[in-house]
Amino acid sequence: MKMKHGVLAAALIAGALALGSTPAQAIPPPPPGGDNLVVIAYFEGDQLVGQRWFGCGQPAGQWGTLAGVMKLYLTPC
Repeated sequence: MKMKHGVLAAALIAGALALGSTPAQAIPPPPPGGDNLVVIAYFEGDQLVGQRWFGCGQPAGQWGTLAGVMKLYLTPC
């Protein structure tokens, strides 16, 4: 019985280490050469539910629901 628990514990630890070693997603650096329009889009599933934007010397703005999964978009001005 102790042997089964030891094998199970070792398998769980190995699985946790394998899942924990995936690379993190980093925010890409902005393109070179000046100001950028920064748009943060909010999604629920595949549906866009809101956005927030700023940059390019324009007033910041937003619309919709600012909750959910965020995606960052950087666009040169």
